[in-house]
Amino acid sequence: MKKTLLLMGLLAGAAASAQQAETPAQLADRTAIMDVMHKYVWSVDSLDADGYVSVFTPDAEIDSNGTVMKGQEAIRKVVTGQLERQAANRAAGKPVGALYHVISNERITFSSATEAVYHSYWQTMRKGADGRYATGGFGRSEDHLVKRDGQWLIQYRKLTVFTD
Repeated sequence: MKKTLLLMGLLAGAAASAQQAETPAQLADRTAIMDVMHKYVWSVDSLDADGYVSVFTPDAEIDSNGTVMKGQEAIRKVVTGQLERQAANRAAGKPVGALYHVISNERITFSSATEAVYHSYWQTMRKGADGRYATGGFGRSEDHLVKRDGQWLIQYRKLTVFTD
């Protein structure tokens, strides 16, 4: 038993030392990616269409359960459409339907110095007619980012909305 525990400890130590610590540049890239993803969420929640589009490459795509938007102008409609729905709700005397995102379990993996994938779970909260907040939807995201001219941007966003 002691030999097994000793062997397990040695293997664990060898595995830990085999992993390289991230370089300052990799840590800076990781921070920059988190900043992009946070700007994405804050922009969509505050209905800032320009800020929202600014985190995407010009040729970006969003795939939301098979519905695909291509290019920044199509992607802009995510925010402008929400603005239109809120205005219609206000005019009808209904709750505006503002969404607030909650993001969790974020993970970033690098496939190269200029490509990374950001994974997370998300949920949206919305104020209902009764004044209480409820989950509007939830799922996971897989964002493929590229580094262009020193800036990280989302090139492809795959949203899986949990429906069951």
